[in-house]
Amino acid sequence: MYNSIIEFIKNDTTKIEKITKEFLLAGNTLRFEENLMEAMVELGRNIYQECLENVEQSIRKSEARKKEYYVEHKSDKRTLLTIFGNIEIERAYYKPKYGGKSIYLLDQYIGIEPHDKVSLAVKTRSLEEAVETSYRKGGESACMTDDVVSKQTVKNVIHNLEVELEKELPAEKKKIKNLHIQADEDHVALQFFRTKGDVQKNENGRKNNTAMPKLILVYEDIVLDGKEGCKRHKLVGKKYFSGLYEGGEKNEDLWLEVQQYIYDTYDMDYLENVYIAGDGAAWIVAGCHVLEKSKFVLDKYHLGKYIHAATSHLEDSQEDAKELIYGAINERNYDEVMQLLQKCHASTDQEYKKTEVENCARYIKNNWLGIIVRIDDGGAVWGCSAEGHISHVLSARESSRPMGWSKVGVDQMSRLRALTRNGYKIIDLMEYQDKKQRKEKRIEVQEELIKQVKKRKDGRYQEVLRKEIPGLEKMELSWMRKLINVSEGIA
Repeated sequence: MYNSIIEFIKNDTTKIEKITKEFLLAGNTLRFEENLMEAMVELGRNIYQECLENVEQSIRKSEARKKEYYVEHKSDKRTLLTIFGNIEIERAYYKPKYGGKSIYLLDQYIGIEPHDKVSLAVKTRSLEEAVETSYRKGGESACMTDDVVSKQTVKNVIHNLEVELEKELPAEKKKIKNLHIQADEDHVALQFFRTKGDVQKNENGRKNNTAMPKLILVYEDIVLDGKEGCKRHKLVGKKYFSGLYEGGEKNEDLWLEVQQYIYDTYDMDYLENVYIAGDGAAWIVAGCHVLEKSKFVLDKYHLGKYIHAATSHLEDSQEDAKELIYGAINERNYDEVMQLLQKCHASTDQEYKKTEVENCARYIKNNWLGIIVRIDDGGAVWGCSAEGHISHVLSARESSRPMGWSKVGVDQMSRLRALTRNGYKIIDLMEYQDKKQRKEKRIEVQEELIKQVKKRKDGRYQEVLRKEIPGLEKMELSWMRKLINVSEGIA
């Protein structure tokens, strides 16, 4: 690092002075910022390269290394793409003295796998963009240089990632009486399930290529946004859960995740009701069998859609018919609702309209308890905005534009979108997973190497800097004096 700083001061400070005069003082901030960024990126690349060289030298001189490994190859090279561009790493290949596989200790120290072509920071930046836009744009925005990561590399990072962060348990559980849940699913087109060409066709020759990632939103309350003059509302205590979760066991796993979150976050003795709002799909209603104190609430949007379809052929009399049906529902009179729908059925000769009336009657019958709970229970009267959350969290990335996915891609992207909408950052996820993997792989000798590399001090760097940097005592360079003195413990 020190040599890179010296080289920068000797050569690039004059370059910065030149671009300052040529562009900034001439009022051309665009060219000034672009040229200044190039100089800073080059400095970052040089510092990165020199730091890795110093770590490699520290490993070679380490007593722990000499005791356990000998040098098999002195200077094997590899290229690593970093956010500063490509850097070339030269490191020794070490063979264990007492048996075992030969390894590059530097690679293990900085946490890169033998076949890694890009750094963890590059993966993180590409993933941050890919979660919002596309794999291609993720690869293009990964570096501060013109270097690009391929779409395939970005996809591989997403497919192989474990989307899990360490749990953050609250110091004190919340005391609320009513908890609300909205649940729905998106419809995403698949290119293939696991491998290309494995999509099957049904008896009509159509591809069975739809995946339905699920989304569950847990929240505590709905309040006004709080901004002056703003009539919009916002949800309090939001928490998203998402993923593909296909099949009965997987559905139960999803609801068990929600259950664990509720147990960890809320005082179950104080909590009275958990309202699960949705369209009546079996997987949503099944949440009532898992969550304590839960009640299913049929959302008004889907009920209204079925009633509207069942009465649309009545033309001018449609609104009157709808009013009568809703009136019977509000009176909890199931028989009258069915009688009104029978009249709608008898008033048309068109088969598809009869089918719509039959579908509405079946829908109301299957979800009657979910309809009545909204009328009987004051805590269940809130509206359901699940469609909007599906659009915001899932559809905006997975289904609003023509694109094809694999099942793994759908599942991983849904989980990542939920994670970011819960307020977490991709960099936190990548850092946690990296630490977790390195902890699992690390061995005792490598731990000792890391300690020795961190403790190693070499005073000649500070001395060289003092000699090579003219005017170091000036007030403007106080930041650099602090950088030099920090390793010596000088105040």
